Amino acid sequence: MVLEGLNTEGVLIFANITKCKNYYSDKEFNYDYPDGLSELLKQGIIHIITTDEAVEQVDFVFDKNEIDSQRWEFHDSYNYLKVDPGDEIRTVSHADFTQMCHNHNGDLEAHINSSLALKNILSFGHDKTKEEYFEYELPLIEIPSGTWKLNVYALKEEHILSWMEFYIHLEKMDTIDPDKITLEPLEIFS
Repeated sequence: MVLEGLNTEGVLIFANITKCKNYYSDKEFNYDYPDGLSELLKQGIIHIITTDEAVEQVDFVFDKNEIDSQRWEFHDSYNYLKVDPGDEIRTVSHADFTQMCHNHNGDLEAHINSSLALKNILSFGHDKTKEEYFEYELPLIEIPSGTWKLNVYALKEEHILSWMEFYIHLEKMDTIDPDKITLEPLEIFS
C-alpha cells in the first residue's frame, strides 16, 4: 500500500480513528506535545513521527525484504498499532487530529462535517466533497486485525528540495512489552 502527498503540518500521525473516538468520548484532549499523547501510544491507538511539513510518500509493507537497506535507514522505536475487526486506521494531519480530539471527542467525521466549509473557503476555489477530503487528506490505511509494530525507514539520502519518503514495515506482534514503548516520537527531517 502506498500513500502519496501527505500534509503533516510537522507531525505524521497514523491513527486508529475508531479507538480515538472511544478514548476521547470521556476524556479531555491534552495539547502538551508529545507527553499529552503518551497514553494513546501506550494503548497502540496512534503512531507519530515528527517530520517536515509534508511527506511525499509512505510505503507500507509486511515483508521486510522488500526494503532496500542500501537506500533506506532504519529508525528504531517500539511503537505499535492495535487493530480490531472493523477499526478504521487513517493518516491524519496534526491540525485535524488535535481538532478532532479536542472539539469532537475523537470523532473524525464530526470534525470534517463541521470544518469542511471553512477548509473549502481556504482552498481558494478547489472545493472538495467530504468523500474527497477523506480520500486525499485523511487516507485510509488497510491493516488487518492484530497488533502491528511499525518499523520506520527513511531514505538515507534525501534531496534537499524533496519531501520526506518513508517505508513502514508492519511486523505482527503476539505480545507487547509496555516497558519498551517509545513515548518520544521519532524525529526525522529531510
